Amino acid sequence: MVTAALRRPPSLPVDRDLPGAADLLAGAGAERVARFLVERGLEPHRVEPAQAHYRPGRWLTVGFRTAAVDRASDRPVTPTVIVDCRAGAPDAVWVFPDDPVLAGLAAAADGRQVRRRLRPRPSLVQVEPIAYRPRRRAVLRYRLDGQRVLFGKVVRAKRARSLLALAGAVPAGPLRLALPAGRLAAGALVVPCVPGTSLRELLVGGRALPPPDRLAALPAALHRQCLSGNPGAGFPASGRRRVDPGTALGAAQVATRLLPDLGCAARRVAEGVIGRAEEGDGPEEGIVHGDLYENQILVDGETLGLLDLDDLGPGDPWLDAANFSAHLLMLGTSGLPAAAGVLRYREELRAALCRRLDADPAALAWREAYCLLRLASGPFRVLHPEWPQRMAQRLSLATEAFAARR
Repeated sequence: MVTAALRRPPSLPVDRDLPGAADLLAGAGAERVARFLVERGLEPHRVEPAQAHYRPGRWLTVGFRTAAVDRASDRPVTPTVIVDCRAGAPDAVWVFPDDPVLAGLAAAADGRQVRRRLRPRPSLVQVEPIAYRPRRRAVLRYRLDGQRVLFGKVVRAKRARSLLALAGAVPAGPLRLALPAGRLAAGALVVPCVPGTSLRELLVGGRALPPPDRLAALPAALHRQCLSGNPGAGFPASGRRRVDPGTALGAAQVATRLLPDLGCAARRVAEGVIGRAEEGDGPEEGIVHGDLYENQILVDGETLGLLDLDDLGPGDPWLDAANFSAHLLMLGTSGLPAAAGVLRYREELRAALCRRLDADPAALAWREAYCLLRLASGPFRVLHPEWPQRMAQRLSLATEAFAARR
């Protein structure tokens, strides 16, 4: 008999254009995954949804954590199973790392294959998955001989080629940049370990923080370091480096579908942001990170490092600053013991960024509203038990940020 223990998050409203999507997060989804495991010789003991990526009317992809026993060997296993529901196509089900789009993921997740590709060749490679967005990207940690650490990044093959070419064009400099150093397989890159402690860890732990002015100088330092090389047109394409009307409307659509009572508020923010973007009050473009926030910054004494440079390229420097500030606002309103300190630091950093970037605080505020709207569905993506309340809080912050632009 198959049993599936399911942590039941609040249900997904019915999506008429995506039949079966709502059932995927209810008991039917866990039962389907349990049958999938049984068909592969596994006896499931626990199945629960752990992440969800949703575009109303188009797709819902749910990752399930499981615990099972291999009937042939009586060995416990914990496969991650993905169920992908797309309009107009049969549902797809697979086990990590057998992603149908990320061709290099299976090789990048196999320690024996990674060991054969590394030079000098280690005796042992231990693989630890860190992040996985089905069909989009994955990050893995490699421990070589139990000591040295490298990372694997898996993206679509075209993006991987762009990132590898960019890494060869951007020189070393005062910032340590986590750019790829080589290729493991199609779409799979190896990235050196950048030393340091994440700014998020310092903030949450109430530890000593770098002066806000030092962090506010980071965007200009990144711009100079990138342009001191010869990146040319090698920057990867990205919709994150500028305010994008389609992204704003899409975020409002997701919020409306998940929280219908707050749909009007979400649409007002989206329409307001689009109107301000059309006025063209932005600065000259520079080379920007594309997704700058506290967990992407490493502090190692007087040296700073940057992670996750997939979106590096020409863009709006004020949007990078707004994204950084918006993330700190969410962190400071999340109920952490160190919340008051985080909010104070955010205010100091925001002021320093405005000075360094010559940014109008009102122009920064509506960009913060855009970032908060875009981030509003985060609690749903990780299926937090209280995702409706947490989404509502983020939408409230977005509304307040847009109102503060005046």
